[in-house]
Amino acid sequence: MQIRIADIKDNGLSLDLVEGVESFPVLQELQGKGECLFTQPVTVNLRAFVVSGMVEISGHVATAAEIACSRCLKPAEVAVDSRFDLTYTRELPEVEDEGEDGSEITAEDMGLILFDGDEIDLLDAIQEQVVLALPFNPLCSRNCRGLCPQCGADLNEQACSCGPQDYNIKFSALKNFKVDK
Repeated sequence: MQIRIADIKDNGLSLDLVEGVESFPVLQELQGKGECLFTQPVTVNLRAFVVSGMVEISGHVATAAEIACSRCLKPAEVAVDSRFDLTYTRELPEVEDEGEDGSEITAEDMGLILFDGDEIDLLDAIQEQVVLALPFNPLCSRNCRGLCPQCGADLNEQACSCGPQDYNIKFSALKNFKVDK
């Protein structure tokens, strides 16, 4: 997944890629650990321009994954869909201002990605966009009731016989605490 700088003409370069998960080591590692299962290949559409010696890339990445529901642990199918804008440069531009604490401003602070040579490798950037687009708390449905915290019963399938939940347990250890005056 590399772009040659010489291939980017005045009107830009458009690329449409469809790659299997096996082309992305980080995504394969997520699958191998059982954290998620990618059910579709990764589709990438991007457009690259050279502006003032920097390469600006705007794109869209999409795939689908099966992840355990954060409430009931059943598999949840989620769409991974993300837009991104990246700017690559060979060297940092001159900056007159220093950071607020007097330190030098880094490429990361400016939102720039440094590269060497005549090609830009997009593998890490695409993997990063997919991982960032994965939901933090995936749900199998909006109405998922989850598992009973006492007996572990799936509340979507059956009601459990546990008593009412005391959700205010933060200070329950201090319930019988007495202070001597």
